Amino acid sequence: MGALLAALLGAWTKPTHAAPDTLVFAVDASTHLPWAELQDNELRRGIHRDLGEALSAQLGLQTRFLVLPRKRIAERLEQGQADIACAYLPQWLAGPFDWSEPFLPDTELILSLRSAAMPRQLLDLAGKPIGTVNGFFYPELQKQLGAGFVREDGPTMDANLRKLEAGRMQYAVASQLFVDYQRRSGGLKLDLHPDFKVSQLAMACALSRRSELKLDRLNRAIAEFSASGAWGRLLARYR
Repeated sequence: MGALLAALLGAWTKPTHAAPDTLVFAVDASTHLPWAELQDNELRRGIHRDLGEALSAQLGLQTRFLVLPRKRIAERLEQGQADIACAYLPQWLAGPFDWSEPFLPDTELILSLRSAAMPRQLLDLAGKPIGTVNGFFYPELQKQLGAGFVREDGPTMDANLRKLEAGRMQYAVASQLFVDYQRRSGGLKLDLHPDFKVSQLAMACALSRRSELKLDRLNRAIAEFSASGAWGRLLARYR
């Protein structure tokens, strides 16, 4: 009986793996368009969905999206319950993962209200609260400001925009893709100083070492995908 119970418990706790012909993408539950539109914990549309489907098609695989709290993504990749997570830097997602070649460009910005002092260099922001996203890491701000980097965490970038609108903060970090999309869709109507560029990003995909997909095959698919112009056409939908 004891041996049977142990076997049953072992089966119950064993991680669930996707079918060999399915690529499981881990998606951060705190993201917003243009990266993701979520409904009932399902990914409806956005860059993550388009990219996942395009890469899977390039690899001849089916696609499944697993929406997770940001802090659970590394754990699921390590356990093999997800194959891949894209649009990250190694500094943002610690773990024993294999990293693809960088192919996702973006720019980290500081948004500042016109009523606040306009930053002309990062050191102008030392000691001033800056809207950040809970669980996100900002290596360049931390490096340049050190103890003067004062985080004011919110759940999402979109929530931080609402705080700026309400005058509850004067500065916030955001990505260029997010800001461009918000401006295009009418979601950013604030009176702001010109965007202050913090750093240029070249993001990649973290691949689980338990995945049946191997890094060289992923990199070939990414290279073919980028060389065909498909990545540029995909991004153009959200600019």
